[in-house]
Amino acid sequence: MFGLGAAKAGTTWLYRYLARHPEVSMPAVKELHWFDTLETGKWPRQITRMERERARRADRLPTGDAGQDRRLTREIAGYDAWIDVLRTKGDDAAYLRFLQAGRTKLAGDITPAYGTLGEASLTRMAALAPVTRFVFLMRDPLDRLWSNIRMIAARDPGDFAQNAAARLDRVVTGADRANAVRSDYAGTLARITAALTPKSVFIGFYETLFDADTLTRLCHFLGIAPKPGPTEARVLAGPDLAMTEAQRARALTWLAPQYAAVAARYDTLPTRWRDNMEALA
Repeated sequence: MFGLGAAKAGTTWLYRYLARHPEVSMPAVKELHWFDTLETGKWPRQITRMERERARRADRLPTGDAGQDRRLTREIAGYDAWIDVLRTKGDDAAYLRFLQAGRTKLAGDITPAYGTLGEASLTRMAALAPVTRFVFLMRDPLDRLWSNIRMIAARDPGDFAQNAAARLDRVVTGADRANAVRSDYAGTLARITAALTPKSVFIGFYETLFDADTLTRLCHFLGIAPKPGPTEARVLAGPDLAMTEAQRARALTWLAPQYAAVAARYDTLPTRWRDNMEALA
């Protein structure tokens, strides 16, 4: 199973939900970035990034808490094994051996950056195993964009609100190409449609992901037994910051093509989407 994103649309919650499922193996490294690195060829950069993440966990390794020791030790071992795979610089067989090491019914790789992949990469992914499944989660475009901006702005030095405003400006003016691509549901859906068979793709909405019916449908799609999840838990929620009315209007106008593209494909959209589409109108 490949999780294609979108970023800030419930992918970390889904990763943790599947990681706790007895029929599923999820890697200790949540985002593998295998296929986007295949496209860019920037293997040294990705290896350095993973080495940095491994070092962060090693620095946090406590001495007196056995339970925490086991969790962090597992993650560190996972990063060591994954860095070895990255050093092959494109050996899909090594990637599959790493992913399927748990030998469960389902193995998964959830990397939100995969939502930006080209058709050739999606076709390559679909051919890697006899049965492949793809999951793409969408969140209301305005909420997803602002959540992502808040997450990044919280890391910047200086005033949080000013940083968020500056980052929003960079997105809507085209200066922040990376975040703009992450917001492009229309492009992702078009590439999915062109490269993958409909039966291999699950399109879900963040706003209904935590409903029991949605989780049951998702589990059936993945071929695993339905299992309740911690639907009340928020995962990696960024710092709270309300948009100004001017920011909201400007962002909605910029996101109008995304609302239109999704509405053209789905007769029923979550309430939050409809409310923002009415505001846009």
